[in-house]
Amino acid sequence: MSLHRQRPPEKGIKTTEIVSETDRDKQILLQMLDLHRQKVTPTDLTSMLYISSSCLEDEFPQNPTELSNAFLRRLWLYHPQARSSSCEIVAGAYAVARPPEINENSQCAINPLDLVAAVYMTTNSFLQQEITYRMVHCNFAVPLYLPPVYPEKKGTFLLCPFRSVLGRWKLHSLEGSRSSIMKNMASSRMPLLSAVRLGHCSISKSRVLNSVLGGPHESNKCFINRDTDGGQLPRVLSDGLVEMSWNLSPVDHCNSNFPQPVLMANLRGDAADCDKQVSLLCYASAVLIVFCGNFGMKERKLLSSWRDNASHMILIDCSVAMEEDSEENGNEKMKHLLMKDLELPEESIINGPNDNEETLAEKLRGALNILIPHLHTTNLVATAGMASDLNIKVDEDEICRIAFSEVEEVLNGIENGVSKFLEEQLPLQGTLWKRLCQLEKEEGRLKSQEPSGEMEGLIEELMSYRLTAAMKNFIEALSTYDMTKRAFFLSWMRVKMQVMQLDKLSDTEGECQQEPCIGLEHFLREMGLVYERYFRGPNYELYEMFRLPYLAAELLLYGVPLELFDGDASVFPLNWVYSVLYEVYRQLPQYTRMRVLTTLGFHNSKNAEILSALFGANFPKWGQRHIKGAFMLLLSLPDNIRMKLDCEFLMLISTEVLNSPHARHEEGSLVRDNELATFVSGLSDITLVNLPQEGQAGTVNNLQLAVNVILRTKDSERRPNFQVVSEGPAKDAKIMSCIIDILAQEKSLDNTETVFQTEGRCINHNLAGSRTNYYSETAQICSDALGLKQSLLSVFHEKATTCQPTCLGAFMEHMCNVWESVKNQTFAVEFGDTYVADALIGLCTKLIEGEEQLVDIMDYWVQGLDTKINELKESALLNGDNSDTSEDILRILREEAAMQINSESEKIKSSLWDHLRQEDIDLSLMETYKTNVLKRVHFIQQQMTFDMNPKIESAIVRHELSAKMQVLLTALEAALEVKLHSLLESTKCNDLLIDDKQLTEEFSKVWNDMPSNLEIMPLETHEIHTRVVEQLKENLNSRGLKKQRIKLKNAKHLRGFTVKNGHFALRSKMKRTLKHNKEVAQRFTNNLIDDCDRRVSEKLRHKEGYSDSYMREILAIVDKGLEVLKLEPFTMKLKFEVDLKGYISSKAIESFQQMHDLLKRERETKEKFLNEMRERHMLDFLYNFQKRDQCQKAVHTFITLCLRPTALDFIHSTLERQILDDMLACDHTQVYTSPKNFHYHLLKDLLLDDSFEKFLEYLQSSESFCRKRIEDIIVERLSGSVMIEDRREQRMQEICQRMERAIVRASEESSGDQSNARLLLERVCVILENLGNVIVPTDFLEEPLFEIIPQQEHFFNHLKESVAELSTSLAQDFSENEDVIEVSQDLSNKLQKLLFDRIKGCDKQCPFCKAPCDLGGTEHTVHEALVHRPKGLVCYTVADSTTLSHVTCSADMAGENQFQNRHTGGQTLPYKNYQFIYPDWNISPERPEKDETYWKYVLKRYNTRFAQVYQCEPALLPEDWKKITQEDALRNLKEAFYITV
Repeated sequence: MSLHRQRPPEKGIKTTEIVSETDRDKQILLQMLDLHRQKVTPTDLTSMLYISSSCLEDEFPQNPTELSNAFLRRLWLYHPQARSSSCEIVAGAYAVARPPEINENSQCAINPLDLVAAVYMTTNSFLQQEITYRMVHCNFAVPLYLPPVYPEKKGTFLLCPFRSVLGRWKLHSLEGSRSSIMKNMASSRMPLLSAVRLGHCSISKSRVLNSVLGGPHESNKCFINRDTDGGQLPRVLSDGLVEMSWNLSPVDHCNSNFPQPVLMANLRGDAADCDKQVSLLCYASAVLIVFCGNFGMKERKLLSSWRDNASHMILIDCSVAMEEDSEENGNEKMKHLLMKDLELPEESIINGPNDNEETLAEKLRGALNILIPHLHTTNLVATAGMASDLNIKVDEDEICRIAFSEVEEVLNGIENGVSKFLEEQLPLQGTLWKRLCQLEKEEGRLKSQEPSGEMEGLIEELMSYRLTAAMKNFIEALSTYDMTKRAFFLSWMRVKMQVMQLDKLSDTEGECQQEPCIGLEHFLREMGLVYERYFRGPNYELYEMFRLPYLAAELLLYGVPLELFDGDASVFPLNWVYSVLYEVYRQLPQYTRMRVLTTLGFHNSKNAEILSALFGANFPKWGQRHIKGAFMLLLSLPDNIRMKLDCEFLMLISTEVLNSPHARHEEGSLVRDNELATFVSGLSDITLVNLPQEGQAGTVNNLQLAVNVILRTKDSERRPNFQVVSEGPAKDAKIMSCIIDILAQEKSLDNTETVFQTEGRCINHNLAGSRTNYYSETAQICSDALGLKQSLLSVFHEKATTCQPTCLGAFMEHMCNVWESVKNQTFAVEFGDTYVADALIGLCTKLIEGEEQLVDIMDYWVQGLDTKINELKESALLNGDNSDTSEDILRILREEAAMQINSESEKIKSSLWDHLRQEDIDLSLMETYKTNVLKRVHFIQQQMTFDMNPKIESAIVRHELSAKMQVLLTALEAALEVKLHSLLESTKCNDLLIDDKQLTEEFSKVWNDMPSNLEIMPLETHEIHTRVVEQLKENLNSRGLKKQRIKLKNAKHLRGFTVKNGHFALRSKMKRTLKHNKEVAQRFTNNLIDDCDRRVSEKLRHKEGYSDSYMREILAIVDKGLEVLKLEPFTMKLKFEVDLKGYISSKAIESFQQMHDLLKRERETKEKFLNEMRERHMLDFLYNFQKRDQCQKAVHTFITLCLRPTALDFIHSTLERQILDDMLACDHTQVYTSPKNFHYHLLKDLLLDDSFEKFLEYLQSSESFCRKRIEDIIVERLSGSVMIEDRREQRMQEICQRMERAIVRASEESSGDQSNARLLLERVCVILENLGNVIVPTDFLEEPLFEIIPQQEHFFNHLKESVAELSTSLAQDFSENEDVIEVSQDLSNKLQKLLFDRIKGCDKQCPFCKAPCDLGGTEHTVHEALVHRPKGLVCYTVADSTTLSHVTCSADMAGENQFQNRHTGGQTLPYKNYQFIYPDWNISPERPEKDETYWKYVLKRYNTRFAQVYQCEPALLPEDWKKITQEDALRNLKEAFYITV
């Protein structure tokens, strides 16, 4: 189980023969994943170190055999897509059948759930712990129960992987100083909610559970489901799998789905086939959630048995309704019977098929929230006990239990207090050791030869130490030959101490812990101190402890970090570490080489997470560190990295808790931190300075410490390379990188590869807090982590080319030398001195601020480039320069930018020296670094100038492109406006809803119709070089130089072409003529090269891409020149022609390449410009449509609910008054002058019509009869009249004109305002009301529709158009109906009301004969009827008879008759005393001159008819009544109403 291997671990033997189809499918899948051999040798933690170290980038798996390693690598980086089963080659010999519903573009080889299950099935418990830890922090569901691979085997309940998982959550009941708690998730008690599926369900159970856990507003991908890529593939290994997830109350916000933390279990597959799993979930769960797809007899029995065993059950009906005549119709009946049998409350039954999954999740969450406060709790440990009772295998076997008992023995007595335990069982870590180490360092620095008395006493006290019971048991447990048992022991040690001290790991920032923490590191340190103590003693005592270094070496090679430097005592345990590394040296192959990577971690800097993500190293996690110091781990490198780094091993040294806030104010804390950091940095090839998040206390101290370390080690033997990593874009990281640059004196800052500055993202997760933004951030974190790893390995590779790696023996010797230097403090900068560090920090802070200011200034300068270009072009036009001024503008702007950058750079330099003087810093001290500071500023200046050139070029191209495309933009905007208007018309006419997708398609149609003038993409970079070489070869071949070797140089390395002696033929090398010949040849050659350069420049002036014809033309020029050269008296070799053409071709390639780069940049700028323009116009198009559509809806609503009713009211409210006046002015004037006249004419018409039915109707309800009579008159008056149409048209035009004037005035008054539609329309309404006697309703304007802020021009224009449409619509409505009565229903009613109000008079009636009061008005107090009626007309009979009464009220007043009714209270009164009961009536006695002849005639005329209607006997009329004629009645009526005409 050690790490010193050169290849991945050997596979085990193949598994046994397959005997069933299910087994065959499972075995095929394991073979596909290349995990079929892992049954004998499961993957362990050391394998994970090997797997993670080889990962340099997020490589896409090529085939299914790489999926498991890809899963682990990504998981160690907390990648959100770690569970992906996608690979390049999906189909193959073991391909899983792909269902038709899966996406054809999917590259998933298997179901992702099978991948997770396969990894858990083929890894041991210790790797499973690390996998589980990371899966929980990635918010992935974790396997709790693994189904068996073979039917004869048992499934496994996984408890061990959860032992190391911690969770932090907020308790709602806690209102004190601590808002959250942290606990071990295996032993934490909380309600367990389990979900199972019974039968086939159309609803995705896992998708619903994700929605329940995530809430209505958060995305949750905890459980793999159908939406997951590959989730549609059939499950092979994972059917019957039980997954587990937590839902914890978040720490950082109050939003919580449940009132308390809960466990959520999810059974995969049909529950009917998983008896043991369901039984376990029934017994352990507080709530069993059943998604039921069918209610047959089998399901009924299962549900009933589950209901008996489960505490609570929630049944979700997922069955699909069948047709009435279907055979499955009995399913409904069975369901109703089942509901009665289960006796579930109403809120525990949820109907699923009719709801979408979000609604179903909301209902389920509501039902759970009702139950959760009252549920019993459990934990995974108790659930494992239940699993064991159900004969389910639990992964913690006998060896695990033995290891646990050994841990109990080691920790015996710790329950009495950690402080007491440390003092009694681990005493060597106390003040004795610290004081002894301090004295040894002091005497070493004083070079004292004799130990002091105090030291001798301390040594004597140390020698009295004897091995304690705890350490004896600890060493014995580590000494076992059973590696699995030892691994369980170490795991249990961590878990046991973790669980005991979780309260101290809660959120208590800034609080001092009264009780110290204890961890495995304390025991390992004590073991080293035990060895140190016995190393100082007699040899016979040391002999017993020789096994300790061997045990420690085994642990180190197994992947357990060991302490390299005791940070609490600030000492390097030389004898112990040396002996351990010697044992490692003995176990490794001879001449094993190594590199060293050290991380300097400060408070909250999370070193362990970074090293775990980079290399899979298992350093103690941040927040769980209990002691201060440096820990080392030896990592075996994969073959691909060994070749690159030229070594076999990488030693990782992790240092945390530097500058701890708890120890910051302790005496000597700064010195101890400096000693520790200096020692570990002196050992390293690369030191990674890991700065915590900006804004925390102590950041200045962090920088001081890091700078002092660099100052002490920059001239050391190993000269470590310093890198910076930080959490977020911290300013401290920039300052630290700047200091590293300045102190790197051996390198020039002009080289961009001087320092690899890495400002990455630290991996920071916690169980509750990471869920909110996990998916949006972790992909970037993974990329940053891999980028950091690549940068580190690149630096190692650079070191491999400059210096040899260190063998372990040399490293041990170097380690002793560094410790001697630290112990004796032989460095120029003392450990407590921060003067130089403070000066450098201040200087670099000022320099970084200057850089940032320069960037801001130049960014602002770039923003104004468009204006500058316009000014330069206008100036050129004024000066009469009509030529193309782009080159001149480019040159001028480059010069201006360079001047601006140079000016700002000088300001930066000046500010730096001013800072040094103001801070009273010794300038001579900074003189050493002055040159490098100036180089840094110069480098910044050059880099900024270089960065500005493409920006200037881009600005010029964009400006020219913008000018060229102005016509295109104008046409585009016009076309878009037409399309916008068309779409708005379609939505207005058809009431359509157009979504963004449709709008985007419509925009694309318009955009694609626009012309484009982009040039064809020029050649790629490598093609220019290749094609020039081809042309050169072709030219040389044509000249018989086929065998000549062509050598083209990079133009940067060309220093001019020189004619050499070797270019001349032998006979032309005569000494006396050679010099002259060379001068002639060189002069000729220079001229020829100049001609070619001019030709190239001419080609480039046209700004065209490379063409082969260009090169042929240039080579033709050379050929002609060579022909001329042959006329000279000397002869040149063929090599001269080849070299010359090679030189000219190299220059041409560089020139053409520069033009290519320029064209490419222009093309990219044009594409970017077009894309930006397209995106901008598309967004504007979408925005304008949505805005105008909303405005259109608002205007439409305003017209419908406001202006149209107002217009109709205006038209008709005055129309009826005018028509009434017309009616009163015609022949009927006298009829409507008073109520009395109207009553007279009414009675007259009744008499003349001679209709019994009308008399009867009048007598039964005179008011109703009058209203009907008035209506008939109005209808008669209006029917066939054109007057109403003229009046209506006039009124309609008048109100529409007022509306238009109101809109215009509102538009003028609102100009420049940013008012919403409601305010604008209210202003229109106010103005309209002020223009005339109009009341406009505005209550509906409070609706949200009118809160939109419109574009006022379009809004008011649309409002005007709508008013015009309203006018047209009203006119059309009026013209389509020729029948005015039908059209004017409201008008007729209003006229009727007006007329009736005019003639109705008093509405009181005679209490005896029901004759109406004729006095008119309502001001009188005594009522009087001009004509009373015989009472028989209103169904009065003679007393004690059924004969109608012919007596009138007036006659009764003159006689002795009596009356009795409900008003008399049962008494009988004489008629003449009627005013006792009716004081408000005046009924005159009958007089001869005023008798009721009219009504006597009516009764005489229709006596028999009235009797029939009233079912009485006809009245016995006097004889003289029979003589009354119609003329007598009419005359009597006139006399009664005083009508003289």
